[in-house]
Amino acid sequence: MAQIGENKEDLRPFMDARVLWPPDMPDDMLEDAVKTAKEATTTYEIETQGQEVAKFIKQRFDEKWLPYWHVIVGKGFGSHCTHEARRFIYFYIGKHAFMIYKLGF
Repeated sequence: MAQIGENKEDLRPFMDARVLWPPDMPDDMLEDAVKTAKEATTTYEIETQGQEVAKFIKQRFDEKWLPYWHVIVGKGFGSHCTHEARRFIYFYIGKHAFMIYKLGF
């Protein structure tokens, strides 16, 4: 079974990130996701404070885009999730993957 991003043509550069294409997220939200992740990785040491990075992104998205966002940050993780339409993004900054999606009522 193929993994996300295994085929290099699945990932496209966007604002110094590599985004799984096509993203299931509006452009303004996509830009905010990458900017927020970059800010989180400059605020916290991602290798030792990965949970803080995810928490930072989640709090920012819950405030700006309304709850309930879920954020996974790491290297070499697998996942399957259900999400709201137009509320999912998966991208890399460096060697770390970020999965941000919304599911809530």
